[in-house]
Amino acid sequence: MRRDYFTCVFLGLIAGALAFVFFSPLYFTYEGIVPRDFTIFERCMSFLYAVFFVLFLPCYAAFKKKEWVNWGLAAYGLLIYLPLWFYPTEKLAAEDPGLLTKLGALCLRTIYNVMEAPFAALSKLLGNNAAPKVVYWILPLAIFWPIIFRIVRFYRLAYLSEQLNPMTPDQAAPSKKVPETRSKPEVLGTVISAPVTAQSPADITRKNIPAFNGEETAKIPPVQAPEQPAAMREGPKAKPRAGVRAPVRPVHLGVEAPEKEEVASLGAGEAKKAPAPKSDEAIELGAPKPKSDEAIPMPPPKPKADEAIPLGAPAKKPDDVIVLGAPDPKNGEE
Repeated sequence: MRRDYFTCVFLGLIAGALAFVFFSPLYFTYEGIVPRDFTIFERCMSFLYAVFFVLFLPCYAAFKKKEWVNWGLAAYGLLIYLPLWFYPTEKLAAEDPGLLTKLGALCLRTIYNVMEAPFAALSKLLGNNAAPKVVYWILPLAIFWPIIFRIVRFYRLAYLSEQLNPMTPDQAAPSKKVPETRSKPEVLGTVISAPVTAQSPADITRKNIPAFNGEETAKIPPVQAPEQPAAMREGPKAKPRAGVRAPVRPVHLGVEAPEKEEVASLGAGEAKKAPAPKSDEAIELGAPKPKSDEAIPMPPPKPKADEAIPLGAPAKKPDDVIVLGAPDPKNGEE
């Protein structure tokens, strides 16, 4: 893929230069100028060709880290220097130049004419002396931009690393050289711990005895070491297994487990009986439930606060005064 970048850029520049030669006649030739007019289209194409391949592409490729594009530009820019370095002017000035000399001079002249063709219309902007020198900037710019961007990236990364991990004054300029301490070798693999042997009762008793004076210590009888069995003839040793710990049996010294008293379980007591009712005591019964077809008596409705209560006519008393001139009331008449 990187070779494709190099090849495409190199051949693209040559194809663009040949397009200018094909559509318009030469203007700059080796050690000469052929005057002619330039159209607006040729001026625009010449300006775009110079800006893209001389200014924009080298900088953009270096910024994107596509350095093979810059090497393709540098290879194309190197071609313009070949006529200046290897053109055989002295050999051509001789009376009978060789055939190889003539062919070499013809190739170098053709290279110069083709590479100068895209910059011919720039002579209206820069002049006839500055326009043919634009093509010489392709090689230095193609090498210059990658170097500049590499330097900028280096110092930028150094600045960021310093901001993230600042160096203390002791680390920056140490006053004394600290001797290097030998670190313990790192253990690789599985760590196998040695089995712990149980202590004898005599050892435990000896540790629990407090310190006495010299006289009291002399009275303590010496502890007799347990007799060791006679050595047996060793057979073939078995290979120890990795990661296996020997079981350790705890030693109990004069400590007995507390006795557990049996607790007698109590059964359930006798259930209390309900007292029998007395013969002379009345038994209260609940109100009977009304039947479904029996009417339930309802109390009379209460009168409303704003409703008038009709009252009957007052009854006549026998001692009421009878007004004279009025007819006597008869029975059944009003």
